[in-house]
Amino acid sequence: MVSAILVSRAAGRQTFFWNIDANVGLASPNKVDDVQLVQLGYFVWSKNDPGLTPDKKAAFAAVKVGVPCTGDEDDTLVQAIRAHQKDRGGTQDGHVSTIQASNGLYHDSGGERHGFMLIAIVNRIFDALPKDFPRIDKHPSCPPALKDAVLKVCVR
Repeated sequence: MVSAILVSRAAGRQTFFWNIDANVGLASPNKVDDVQLVQLGYFVWSKNDPGLTPDKKAAFAAVKVGVPCTGDEDDTLVQAIRAHQKDRGGTQDGHVSTIQASNGLYHDSGGERHGFMLIAIVNRIFDALPKDFPRIDKHPSCPPALKDAVLKVCVR
């Protein structure tokens, strides 16, 4: 289930991020609310970033929020993840991983440090909702399972 995580930043500052419970994408568990978080991120990214390459924009725009992810190579979410990975470098495995380190970084097989993809994805959602974040349930395209998961964290 989508959950909250604090990621450490410079000068001891911590930043709130949404995390996923399990990998999303190629041959992954693809839990409904986890998938919907990643889908929402690519959806808003495709709408709000004029600097996207045409290939990346097309891949991100093809993602439909709220549609189950098959985990197959031809799934539009897997194709968006692949386009994102190709552009950014790092691990090229076709899935978005859970953020597993408090600094938001991992080392690839060559020993290079990279930020978890989910950080970039959640940052795009933040950009779309600067006054409401972390209440991503307030985005008009937030699907029901993701909305429920967010409300469990944000409303007590």
